[in-house]
Amino acid sequence: MLNKIIFEILEEQSVLKTTRTKPIVDAIKNRKKITFYYSGPRKPKKDSVKAGYRVKAEVVALGLSKKGNLVMRAYVQPPSTSKKGFEKHGWRTFMLSRMSGTNVTDEIFNEKRPGYKEGDDNGLSVTYVTTDWTNKPEVKKPRIVTQKPPTEPTKQVEPPIENPTTNVEPIEPSSLPEPKPEKTPDLTPQDTTGQDLKDKEKELYDKKKSDWVNKQKEIGGNIKPGQGTRERFKKEVKKELPQPKPEEKPSVNPEENDVEDDKNLQENIKRIKSLMLF
Repeated sequence: MLNKIIFEILEEQSVLKTTRTKPIVDAIKNRKKITFYYSGPRKPKKDSVKAGYRVKAEVVALGLSKKGNLVMRAYVQPPSTSKKGFEKHGWRTFMLSRMSGTNVTDEIFNEKRPGYKEGDDNGLSVTYVTTDWTNKPEVKKPRIVTQKPPTEPTKQVEPPIENPTTNVEPIEPSSLPEPKPEKTPDLTPQDTTGQDLKDKEKELYDKKKSDWVNKQKEIGGNIKPGQGTRERFKKEVKKELPQPKPEEKPSVNPEENDVEDDKNLQENIKRIKSLMLF
């Protein structure tokens, strides 16, 4: 008898501490609702359990079924999946081997559902854990971390640096060299006439170009004159403006030409005589 009791204690401790059962045990003790997916049998029959999600189930007991399977007793409601429906009651038994994706919520249930019985579950051969309604469920309080206000580092104030004073003697205005005025070159009448002509040519050229651009805009043509158009502008400008007359060379006196020819003739005679003497 004692060996049986020891075996049951060891079995209970090993069963309740597995990764599958521990979250469910905590949910039963703290009366927290759980959500999980239930797959049902591998070869379903007509009266088999329907696979699907069970949403916010209220688990009240965990133990072994009469067939030796680890099961839990829970109360489920819509929108949970159910083949029988929820008209009679919402109590269901689930095998832990067919459960997956178990999520323990923070929502607590404090209501004993219709049909609930205190103590061990008569539908189970062994009951490991049942809901204790006398204890208040553990509610994890949010941890508040108080942060200290940042302290600004103290700045060391350096003494001001004194600038050395230097005595600057004022400079009298009379001692400064005065700039010499620039001399503008004297324009000769010829230079003035040439500059005026260039200005007039440019002015007339710009006017012809402006008139041509305006005409092109009216007909929707190109407003950028080409090489031929620019040459035509230049020829028209030269025709319309009077061009300067070429400089006339001073006329040569015919008497001066005769004197020069006589000198050349005498030199040639002297050369011929010198050659004949040899």
